[in-house]
Amino acid sequence: MMNIRYSCAGLARTTRAICATGLLLAGLAGCQNTTETPAPLPDYYPLAANSYRIYDVADTTWRNDVPTASRFQFREQVAGEPTTDATGQQVYQVVRSRRAKAADAWRVDSVLTVTVAPLSVTEQFNNRRTVVLVQPAKEGKSWSFNAFNGLDSVRAVTRFYQQVDQPFSIVRDGKTYRYENTVTTANDFNNSLNSVNAAYIATQRTTFAAGVGPVYRVSRRFDNDCSGAAGCRLPFFRRIGQSRSEVLIESGK
Repeated sequence: MMNIRYSCAGLARTTRAICATGLLLAGLAGCQNTTETPAPLPDYYPLAANSYRIYDVADTTWRNDVPTASRFQFREQVAGEPTTDATGQQVYQVVRSRRAKAADAWRVDSVLTVTVAPLSVTEQFNNRRTVVLVQPAKEGKSWSFNAFNGLDSVRAVTRFYQQVDQPFSIVRDGKTYRYENTVTTANDFNNSLNSVNAAYIATQRTTFAAGVGPVYRVSRRFDNDCSGAAGCRLPFFRRIGQSRSEVLIESGK
């Protein structure tokens, strides 16, 4: 059987977006039963003008096995009503602000855009558009996280659903945050299809709660030194790396 790699790289930005949207929708349509009526996806990523989410961030960087830890907060706030892009989808501007602690003033850090389509939700940050959710949410369902940016083909398998429609809780500073209906997306499902090993570790997970949005994000990326006599056994010598977790602690409008 011939293995054909579909790609929209090399096209103009607008044309590439339309191409990727078409291929992504075709791929999703080909993987689902046409008689199925999926539940509305936007519930896992609700957006409204001026709504906001505040995250407590714990961040640690490593250099030559020396960790440096920091704590701060991020606020993500929807800036006004959505616009419509070239493909007819709604696009929301989300302003991300940062402060060291709750008593400090917010300072704008960056801006991302979130596009809500019938079968997917995408984020664009630093000119890189990624597919964060697809429809329908099913345990083990996979898709191409980088379908729109040329890093992967639209057929690549780089994101998976885990723990679909499951409760989720996280403790931060002694307070428990609990959600009854969540889905989690991950890049390291079974660690089998993503070049993840003891020397190079890259993990990304996001948990979305129905009616709330992203409630927990965790990312870890380490370049470990396995050249010594102990090899790749704990404790690792971390040449460089970063570990970050973001916990939703407040939301509103």
